[in-house]
Amino acid sequence: MGTYDVALPETQPIVFPPLCVVCEKENPDKVIKLSFLGTKSEPVLQMVVEGADPRYYGGNILSKIDGIPVCKSCSAGLKRYHFLLKFGYYTAWIPGLVPIFLGAPQIFSVPFMIVCACSPGIYTLMRPPSFGASFIAGVANFEFKSRKVAEEFMRLNSEGIEKVKADKAEEERLKEEKLAAERAKAEAEKVDITKS
Repeated sequence: MGTYDVALPETQPIVFPPLCVVCEKENPDKVIKLSFLGTKSEPVLQMVVEGADPRYYGGNILSKIDGIPVCKSCSAGLKRYHFLLKFGYYTAWIPGLVPIFLGAPQIFSVPFMIVCACSPGIYTLMRPPSFGASFIAGVANFEFKSRKVAEEFMRLNSEGIEKVKADKAEEERLKEEKLAAERAKAEAEKVDITKS
């Protein structure tokens, strides 16, 4: 089972539809705050391709989202899922140390430790949460199990997406104008030097 994803700029204020993110009930009676792990750095593959020094890239971040609409009956399960997931991300590698301490051959202990460390990510692929989010390099990716909630969320926040796109286009246009003006000035100075 997959999720329906909506990607937004991380700095954009978000608006949730009046639907429970778990059961789709209209006008749920509660809102909750959840925190999500993220990263400020570029993807590792991009750093490798560009030959970048990893010391100049950011680290992990913890982003909080407030105002997530849920029913009272759904909120405990969603909070528990995200708490256990974060706990798993921080501690899942620990069982992988057992074979190492017991003296098992590295050919078995190292892959076992890698599987343990990856298990929270694998779990979220097999059983995705009703609502999740990830933050990577300035982009917030909101994941919904419900298509209806995802479409409504996208509709409410698409105005902000269009504004960000328009702002970026305007910024690019201004950069190009400035560059063209600098080139013209350099050409004018070059012509003045050759006349002298």
